[in-house]
Amino acid sequence: MAGADRIPDDQWRLDDKSSERAEHEPRLAPPTTETAVNLSHERLTRAVYVVTTEHLGWYLIALYALVTRAIALGARPLDATQARDALAALASGAGLHPSWVAILQAWIFAAAGATDATSRIVVMLCGLLMVASGFAMRPFIGRAGALAFAALIAISPSVTYFSRGGSTAIASLTFMMVAIAIAQSMRRQPGVIRAAGLGVAIALWLSADPIGYATAAAMIVSLIVVGLGDAVRLDHRRLRLRVWWERRRALVIVCALVAAGLWVFLTTAFFTRSLATVLEYDLRAAFARPSIAFGRAVRRSIPILVAYEFLLTILAIVGAFAIVSRRIGARVAAWSVVWAIVSLLMLATVGANRSDAVIAILLPLTILGACGLDWMHQSERWNSIRYAVAAGVALTLYVQFAVNFLHPAPDTSEAPWRRHALLFWSDPTTSIQTVRECKRARNALSPAGASAMIPDDNETPQVRWYLRDFALTDSPAAANIVVTIGKTQSGALAGNPDAPQIGFEEWWTPDFGTLTIAGAIRYLLTQRAWSDIEIRDLEIAIPRPDSTPSARSRGEIDDK
Repeated sequence: MAGADRIPDDQWRLDDKSSERAEHEPRLAPPTTETAVNLSHERLTRAVYVVTTEHLGWYLIALYALVTRAIALGARPLDATQARDALAALASGAGLHPSWVAILQAWIFAAAGATDATSRIVVMLCGLLMVASGFAMRPFIGRAGALAFAALIAISPSVTYFSRGGSTAIASLTFMMVAIAIAQSMRRQPGVIRAAGLGVAIALWLSADPIGYATAAAMIVSLIVVGLGDAVRLDHRRLRLRVWWERRRALVIVCALVAAGLWVFLTTAFFTRSLATVLEYDLRAAFARPSIAFGRAVRRSIPILVAYEFLLTILAIVGAFAIVSRRIGARVAAWSVVWAIVSLLMLATVGANRSDAVIAILLPLTILGACGLDWMHQSERWNSIRYAVAAGVALTLYVQFAVNFLHPAPDTSEAPWRRHALLFWSDPTTSIQTVRECKRARNALSPAGASAMIPDDNETPQVRWYLRDFALTDSPAAANIVVTIGKTQSGALAGNPDAPQIGFEEWWTPDFGTLTIAGAIRYLLTQRAWSDIEIRDLEIAIPRPDSTPSARSRGEIDDK
């Protein structure tokens, strides 16, 4: 076998000349069979778009935010503020527009009709834009941080509640976040278009709701504090400021002119109202005396942060620790710490602090929490940390579902020992019985030619909204529907089902002195109040369902 050679057809030869013949003889090609190419398969299996983990996260957040904001949008009754805004939008023909939100609502009413759901579409869309603003912050707080910001806003029980409720504070704070995103982008790519866009965002921010002035004041103070810190830390301060002004002067002028002009245009409702009168009213609505502001903050905002936004609060503390300890060096992160502190102090000392004012505190805390999550996501311990974060997210989702879908509005017919109440109800909140009673009155009468007597339209705009098809009258004798405001009761006497009145509004001032740890856990899981609830009664009477006002007047004359 020593002289054996291998030839191409894998056959073994024993003669010595095999290798020489193999070199000169032509090699036989192996038989080939042509296979038909499946062009359809190639075309359908071609990769068009690769979905990364980040893309999938943004898709899920967008879908979840849309579902939780838009589904059953009209299930909750309008509160007094929202009903007043809806009535103003409904009367848009008179040219009296409280804000640009009411202008858009009037257009929607004209196109789709006036309902509870359509009165909230503008604010609901602003709530979605607030979630989307996190995408514009990717270059400043990181990819994971931007995802965390959008996710925390999407699952927030408070932001969801007020986005679904039609609070104009959501519209104002949304454009505050848009303004922040545009301002941060101008640091990298300055331009006239961006400067004009920043001016538009500022004008919409300030003119949507009075809370815009309180948040703008907090923003200005925080920027001054950061600027003073840079002035102490940096060299050649005057030269830096002069160079910045020479390079950005045109952009600042464009932004200021657009913001001031559009703000005056929107605030005065197309120059139909006095700017001084409107500005005085908005400032009174945005700010309060320190004693009142502090008391409201302790009773309203702080409990909401602890009970509903516990995950966000914890993450904000972690993020602030990482920033202060210089584990996070981003400039926007350092500014967010100052902004959060100033916002807390200002809203607790001079802010009017309605229930929806807590969103103004949540937004800087959300940026802090997003920065903290981005920092933890880059660490090697993330594989262990994520389980704790997932547990907090699951509990927050449960609270969000309970607050927004299980008990979104007061049910005054509940027994005193099992009444549910939300911390948002520190302001009077319309009960579901009001909607049912107004519907009963509408079904009993034809709105054509019928009238209703409502004692004080300013105190009961909800009733006026739900009876908007009836003409108003001041005489109970000439009215088909007579509305009487009852007294306010608390404890076991409130919401008495045997009384002729119904529970019209409900509000709750929790007594934290009687709250125990077990009671706090029970409230978190069941949303049952641990202290007395106040309920204001109201009666809607229909003296003669089959009578028109003229017929009733003739009958009274005949009786005389």
